[in-house]
Amino acid sequence: MINKVELSATVISAEPLRHTPAGVTVLSFQVEHQSSQREAGQPRDVTLEIDCVAIGHQATKLEQIAPGMKLQLGGFLAKRSKRSRWIEFHVNESELK
Repeated sequence: MINKVELSATVISAEPLRHTPAGVTVLSFQVEHQSSQREAGQPRDVTLEIDCVAIGHQATKLEQIAPGMKLQLGGFLAKRSKRSRWIEFHVNESELK
């Protein structure tokens, strides 16, 4: 099964860097994406906001992000927790634009 996401986005907000009880570095942040896509042969404007999480090296790499910064992100989608219905974007690749 494939679960791969690539997204160019603008940072909306970022929480302070934190550590799990096991000492793993975690950064939670939110981004907004705007683009024009083709669907069923017709143009479609797409705007969305999504919660993101970066863990380990990626969290440290993105620690200084701030609202308004442009990012190119890669990763996968997963439920926020085992019982949650909400998804979040787990970022494992990032580049400042």
